[in-house]
Amino acid sequence: MKKISFLLIILILNDISIIAFADSFSGQRIQEIEFSLLSRYSFPKDKWKLEAAKYLLTGLPQQWHYDPSVLEETGVKIKVMDAEVIDADYLAENIEYAFRAWELPWARNVSFEDFCRYLLPYKMGNEAPERWRAAVWEEYASLREAAIAEPGIRPSEVCRRVDAFVNTWYTVHYNDNYPTDAGYLKAKELRGGTCNGASLMILYPLRALGVCATYECVPHWGNRSSSHAWNALYENGQLIQFNGPELDPGRTKEEFIGVGRMLRKRPKVLRKDYLSAGRIDVTTEYIPTADLDIRGRGEKSGKPGLMVFDNERWCSVAEGTWRGRWAVFAAVARGVAFLPVVSENGHGRALGWPLVVERNGRLKLFRPSLWRRTVRLTAKYPEDESNAVSPGKRYELFYWRGGWVSLGVQQATDTVLVCRRVPKGALLLLRDLDSDKRRERIFAYEKGKQIWY
Repeated sequence: MKKISFLLIILILNDISIIAFADSFSGQRIQEIEFSLLSRYSFPKDKWKLEAAKYLLTGLPQQWHYDPSVLEETGVKIKVMDAEVIDADYLAENIEYAFRAWELPWARNVSFEDFCRYLLPYKMGNEAPERWRAAVWEEYASLREAAIAEPGIRPSEVCRRVDAFVNTWYTVHYNDNYPTDAGYLKAKELRGGTCNGASLMILYPLRALGVCATYECVPHWGNRSSSHAWNALYENGQLIQFNGPELDPGRTKEEFIGVGRMLRKRPKVLRKDYLSAGRIDVTTEYIPTADLDIRGRGEKSGKPGLMVFDNERWCSVAEGTWRGRWAVFAAVARGVAFLPVVSENGHGRALGWPLVVERNGRLKLFRPSLWRRTVRLTAKYPEDESNAVSPGKRYELFYWRGGWVSLGVQQATDTVLVCRRVPKGALLLLRDLDSDKRRERIFAYEKGKQIWY
């Protein structure tokens, strides 16, 4: 499996309590769990289990969930730290079953780093902790034994068999029927979920069977609304995507086929990660990117970020850092229009002009010039005929200059809307004032054509 470098905090914690910065109550609980758990691995033969325990304890102060009983009864989301509801026995059981998975034939070449990251965690997202290890180990016993009996079987083949089994009871749909992440046992009750729920659920049986699979997601598409989640695994150093249990390894949806042929653009690809208490950026493993530096305007506070436009508004997808007066953004997707912003106390403002890093690496700014011109527009969105300019409807054209600036309202008399005195080089947006649906895309106007972003 491909190695991903990361800081193993456990290597420097020999003389420092793992819970030094935890909240008082959950911190006390973690101290109790830490003492009880680490004392179980005092013999030399338990060296790796001791390190595994330290790994879980390192990430424990950041693990939380919503109280499931309150959530299901009232719909109210009350945040609970995992340390308040689990104990050392729970983590010890998780460690024992994770090591069983690591001993399976197709997992024996997995490094300890990858074992910790992809097989060891007791949860996959922000779901309530469950005692799932023993149940899943037993449920997949016949599948596991059959795979063991086949010498040389690959992780991707084990994954295909898991997908086939899960497909007998789980349905992927687009109606989110549970208001938070669901663990495996809860997913068995729900018997279905969105791409997000399915991508989390499938990790439980895969990791229980020694397959180092991941949860990947696009927090927001770069050229349309909504988000997406899927899975991936590494085999012989190659990243293999799949949509468990919908699509097996090696089968991908059309929007994931190569740069230049994608129907949907990915501004960022993130991977759920236990130790970082959230997600890590893996965009460079999927698409061409570039690092981006934007000169600030004298800001002394606030967090720099990048936004993409959905069908109605700008949405945040990435955070940057300050380096002196420069906002620095790593692994910025090429071919996607971004708006750099600075956010503070829940409010944001534009840091500069909308921009796109073109496929050749050149930076393009959508900066309106003083030169005005006439444009001929045929649609407000390139998705289907319902978004075409329609005679009799009222339209309003906007351009971006620190905010959307109206160029006036006019009624279409033809399938082509002629708009005059439009600033050259600007990012544009055409709104249908007679429609209740806000489905509009930003675009540029170049060489007599609308270029969609």
